[in-house]
Parts: sequence; structure tokens; C-alpha cells
Amino acid sequence: MDNSSEYSERRLQLYHDIKEYLAAGYSKREIARKLHCGRDTVTKYEQRDFNPLCKKEYRSKIDQYHDMIVKLLSAGVSRMDVYMQLKTLGCPIKRTAAYDYMNKIAQRYQIDISIYKSTSSEAVQTRKKLNKYDHITRAGVFRFLWMEKELSEYHQKYIIEKYPVVQELRCCILEFREIFKKKNLPMLYLFIEKYKKSPYKGLSRFARGLEKDIEAVENAVASDLSNGFVEGSNNKLKMIKRTMYGRCSKELLAAKMMYQPRTGNG
Repeated sequence: MDNSSEYSERRLQLYHDIKEYLAAGYSKREIARKLHCGRDTVTKYEQRDFNPLCKKEYRSKIDQYHDMIVKLLSAGVSRMDVYMQLKTLGCPIKRTAAYDYMNKIAQRYQIDISIYKSTSSEAVQTRKKLNKYDHITRAGVFRFLWMEKELSEYHQKYIIEKYPVVQELRCCILEFREIFKKKNLPMLYLFIEKYKKSPYKGLSRFARGLEKDIEAVENAVASDLSNGFVEGSNNKLKMIKRTMYGRCSKELLAAKMMYQPRTGNG
């Protein structure tokens, strides 16, 4: 009998114990009492074959790769590379499900997993080649546009000359923010007229969208009032509703979500 990792240790032990007690002439009732199991279990282990009884039952198709995944994650292999290895072994699980499974393993065994960087040999070689050049990541460009993170003068000059749309986007973002800082409606109208004529479709579409909803945009610019509090309350109520979905009655949902002032003298 093969006592490999394909078999459940608990079931193997139970199988051998039941066989030994039966060979020694114990009754099924006595065996069940000694091994703390039911008589039906003893009968099943007496009559059925070894393999279907003792092989591990995997609740998920990825469970059979559990030990391999733990080993790879502990060695610093990224989830993407682990997933690619699973695919080569024929595991049909989707990437999102595989990532969820690996996250649970990492939490259970307290493994610091490599989330962003691939550790495959091809990815490492690619990174080494990139390190030979002076390059800017896409995330760096976005930080420059949205968060005003400074780039070197050389990088700024190169980006603007190579991609003029970046400079146009930067001007658009800064001008739009200035409208709200100064609460200046004439600046808003000039902004819309300017970018409606932009050669870049994204910007012209944005300006036309502002024009279509001009009343709401004017109120947002001129008024200090905001519906942020209302939207925050809506978000809180929706979260409670989704958390309780399928678990609680409508009465409990109403009690948690609706304010009911006390009545009477109490």
C-alpha cells in the first residue's frame, strides 16, 4: 500500500486500525467504541477498497497543489509565476481564484509574498536590460500629472517633446483645479471653450460633457455646499445592506438602517 502524500494520514491510520481489530476478532461495536467512530464507518472500511477510502478528497482543484504553492511562495516566487506553473501542470483554475487561494495560504503561514515583481528568469532578464537605460515608468508619468511629483528637467523636456499630449493634459489638470480653488465661473466658461477645440478627443469630449451638465458644474464651482455627507451616508447604508444580504430579515434591516425616535415618556 502506497503511503504517499496522495493519501490522508488520518484515513490511513483508521484503515489499518480497523483491519487489525477485525483480524483480532473484535466486533464492529467494540471497534467503533475503541476508535470513536460509527459502526457504519467500520463496515465501510471493512468492505470497500483501499484507494477510494484513503485517498485525499480535494474540495478544490487547486488543493492538490497546496504543498507546492507553500514551497514556492516561501521561496519568494510571485503569485503570477506560481499561477503560470499551475497552468503548465494542467490546473484549470482561474487566476483570480488562484490569487485568493494563495493569499489565504500566505496569511495562514505568515509568508511575505512577492506581489508586484515577477521572479521568472525571463522577467529578471528583462529588468536587467531595462536597468541599463534611463527610463520613466508609466506610474511616474501619472504621478507627475496628478500628484505634481517633480521629474528631472531632462525627463520633463524629453516627455513633452516626445509626447505633446502630456503637456496638454498637465495644463488642463492645473487649470481645472484653479477654477475650483478660486471659485471663478468666467474661468470655467473659458476653460470649456478652450478645450472644446482641443485636437485631443479625450479633452474635447470632457469639455463638452461639462457644457451639457453646466448647471451642476456651476453649482459645484460657486457653492461651498456639497452632497458628500449624503453620499457617505448612502455608502454606509449600502454596505450594511450587502453585509446582511441573505442572513437577516427585513425587520432587522429596517431596525439597523432607519432612525426611529423614542415615543412616550420613557
